[in-house]
Amino acid sequence: MARFEEGRSISCPPLFEGEAYSQWSNVMKYFIQAQDFELWDIIEEGYIEAPKKKKKQRSENDTKAKLNSRAMHILLCGLNEEVSKKVSTCKRAKEMWEKLERLYDKEEKKDGAPSCANLLSSSKVDGVLALNEPEVSSNSCDSNSYSFEELQDAFDELFLEFETMNSKFKKIISKLECENDFLLKTKLNFENQNEILKNDLEISKSSNCVLEKENLDLKVKLESLTKEKEIISNNSSYPIMTICSHCHYHGHSIHTCPIKKRKSYRIRQVWVPKGTRDIVVNVNGSKAIWIPKSK
Repeated sequence: MARFEEGRSISCPPLFEGEAYSQWSNVMKYFIQAQDFELWDIIEEGYIEAPKKKKKQRSENDTKAKLNSRAMHILLCGLNEEVSKKVSTCKRAKEMWEKLERLYDKEEKKDGAPSCANLLSSSKVDGVLALNEPEVSSNSCDSNSYSFEELQDAFDELFLEFETMNSKFKKIISKLECENDFLLKTKLNFENQNEILKNDLEISKSSNCVLEKENLDLKVKLESLTKEKEIISNNSSYPIMTICSHCHYHGHSIHTCPIKKRKSYRIRQVWVPKGTRDIVVNVNGSKAIWIPKSK
């Protein structure tokens, strides 16, 4: 009877000590899937917290957070102290898995595994991608040929690079769309302001036309008045009426204004009894006369 040694424990995850990452990652993948397929979905796809407005969304966030913490716990249990220190700052299981790939998967490929660029540039890729076809060349196992695991690792690396570039381009596209919306809004505002200014300009033009017509009418009236004045000045039959600048009455000037004379007469003369001055007086008149005021 052949004796078999004891294998690994089903309840304990495989331990990673910094070497043979590709082998450890495959074993860890199967171990997590055996625990729960949702745990592996959280590691592969990650999760985004929905806005906590309804009870259903809160419960979904709680379940996703629990799955994330379980997946992180399993990953940390499968790492030694040195490796776990490098990944302990991560807050998501997906972030932790991607960081392990960046740190250790590239180191293995630098040591001897073929890079992604070499695989794509080599002519053997076409032959390996056509493995499902019935005809396969007999010289496929040359010294320059690659195993299926190496090709799978190269494909995974390409896929990760594609995802990172896709996320970056999505962010750039979202920013450009926001800027485009802002520019469209500003364009609409400028168009509205332009229409308002056009209307104001038309209104000002119409008012300017009205003012020009009024100005022409006033010019015509002024010309007619000047002609009438010339006719009146030339014809002697029309008497020229003078206006007094003191009382503003017609028919006399300021020199012959009676109102001005009365005011000056009252100011310069006073009443005195008869016989006090040697002045010719009216005998038949009143007992007092007007005489110049003494200085």
